[in-house]
Amino acid sequence: MQIDHKVITDYFQYLATKHKKIAGYFRMDLTEIQGAFRGTAEIPCLVLESHEGDLSGSSRQQTVNDRTFAFTIYTKPRHGDYDEQNQRLADSETIGLSVIARMKHDATLPVHFLYNKFQVETVSYAKVGPVFNEHLYGYRFVGSIMGNEPLKVNVDDWLDGPEICVK
Repeated sequence: MQIDHKVITDYFQYLATKHKKIAGYFRMDLTEIQGAFRGTAEIPCLVLESHEGDLSGSSRQQTVNDRTFAFTIYTKPRHGDYDEQNQRLADSETIGLSVIARMKHDATLPVHFLYNKFQVETVSYAKVGPVFNEHLYGYRFVGSIMGNEPLKVNVDDWLDGPEICVK
């Protein structure tokens, strides 16, 4: 299966909807987040950033695409209540680690797009908050989905394809 933006966003949305402790899901799109957090956002929520890619691990014989994903689990403690802030941060960390545990499991399934492409040792995470007008707190998780990426010129993609490509 070819991995791309849609595959990754669909997967994290699926995880958010199936997790018993995650109430909401958003992409890190400023208009989407501003509208939701000021409107009907359900907390805790998983907010997914668009992935980044790195082809620097490639060679002439093989192209390797290292896609870096990032998501944050946001919670909303009462403003100024430090005991609740500590508890919500603990909740956010626990939920985020359970998402990583699920990814680790899915990466062992031969039919899954993460199969042999996600390794838990690529993951790091850090506290965030307070952010936005709502004073949200949470943990941001960053990791890699790495796999071979066949970069072959498709003659049909190019106006001069028949001249430069041999099928």
